[in-house]
Amino acid sequence: MNELIEKWYGVTAGAAPEEAVPVVLECARLLAAEPDGEQAVLLVFGLVNMAPYVLGRRGAAVERAVVDALGAAADALDERGLRAGGCGHADHPYTDSLEEWESDVDGLSDAPDVEVPFDEWDGADSCPRNAAGWARTAADVILPGSADGIPEIVPEDHQRYIRRLGSVLNDYPNGEPLWDLEIHAVPPGDPSRAALAGYVVVAHANCWYAGSGRIRQRSLLDDMIEGLESVLPLLPDGACAHGGGDHPALGSGSDQQAADGIHLQSPGGRAVLRKEHADGYGAPLEAWTCPTFLRALAVEARDHLREAVDRLFGTRETAHLDRVYLRPDGRLDIESLSARHAPFQDGTASEEAALWAARRYERLDPDGPDPERTVLLLLMGTAADSLELSYGIAREILGILRTAATTLPGGACDHADGHAPDRERVSDRLARIVRLHTPGADSGQGFASEPLTCPVHLAEAVRKGIAEIEEQFEDELEAEERRAG
Repeated sequence: MNELIEKWYGVTAGAAPEEAVPVVLECARLLAAEPDGEQAVLLVFGLVNMAPYVLGRRGAAVERAVVDALGAAADALDERGLRAGGCGHADHPYTDSLEEWESDVDGLSDAPDVEVPFDEWDGADSCPRNAAGWARTAADVILPGSADGIPEIVPEDHQRYIRRLGSVLNDYPNGEPLWDLEIHAVPPGDPSRAALAGYVVVAHANCWYAGSGRIRQRSLLDDMIEGLESVLPLLPDGACAHGGGDHPALGSGSDQQAADGIHLQSPGGRAVLRKEHADGYGAPLEAWTCPTFLRALAVEARDHLREAVDRLFGTRETAHLDRVYLRPDGRLDIESLSARHAPFQDGTASEEAALWAARRYERLDPDGPDPERTVLLLLMGTAADSLELSYGIAREILGILRTAATTLPGGACDHADGHAPDRERVSDRLARIVRLHTPGADSGQGFASEPLTCPVHLAEAVRKGIAEIEEQFEDELEAEERRAG
């Protein structure tokens, strides 16, 4: 037996098949021949220790041989325990591992190590019932749903992921959404079938929020795209044997989809999904792990995120907005343009209106008397501190504001009462901007519009707009500077 155990040491995830497969098959053959024999416990843990290698042999004969041997041993070792009237242990270490499970590959590493002499093992570790629990767990990791009797133990960390993703995807984040999403941005190394499925299902659930504009760090979207592309080679492009409606239905909301994806990533979570299917709702694990189903999800999520990167961080076309914000005589339609600068409206239309205004300001002759430049500059300052701008648009407006800042004076002025009332509402500020552009429209009530044209006030408005954008997008600006350097 010692000679065989020495061979097990070399069967790691990256081992050469011609060397590893005969060793794994010999261990599986011995266990299948005597699933409750004298060496059964040691043989079980030999296969469990070699399971990370088997995970990389999807569809190969060695996979089926190992799963069948582990399943037979689990049943036989449990039966031995029943015949003996129990083992006397209140619980077994494998359940502790299920409670602390992080990923399938890491979880398997918690099993007893066959390199340690068997007579030095803790009594509960070497208990046949503990071996039976590990046998079922490893079989489920290799081929999801192949083993019955796994406890419905969802790891505490996974429960926390479900709660926090639920709050984010329902748009009530408990903390910084970026942190909750970036944990799931990339797949685990050497994923099992179910871990791969769980990653794709969660990424698909998260992609809609990540691409909505609420997340302003491009790095998250880039990482998600890279992660999804990295798993596509593991998901062959082709038809499957499932009929219409056999794949999981994803119409219950992104939060429920994310929860299902997290459940796929642990043996206890998969037991929950199996119970749901047995109770008449939810899909079987075999459908959740279908490569055709998962590839479609991964491609859809990747493409959505690519579009979001272009929309949120790329250059926008605004020439088509000339007909919206210019009158037929070519003059500015200040009412329509200012209305789009009010917060809490259609975010895309508002930020594109802000970008159009900034670009028009940049195109106008800086030496001319045109008062249009003044109102456009004021609208830029309003957009910077009142609208939720995507990074690509904010970056371009920031560049225009920085250029404008070099042409505006600082210092003092004659407006002793200031240029605006304390805590002026955005709607009131916009109304003053409209009156400023409309001759004779000033009512004389409250603050007049004229102070808005004061060079000192314009300089203050520009500096405030610059500071707002630089503070909101500090991380993105610094990252871009690093890439440029």
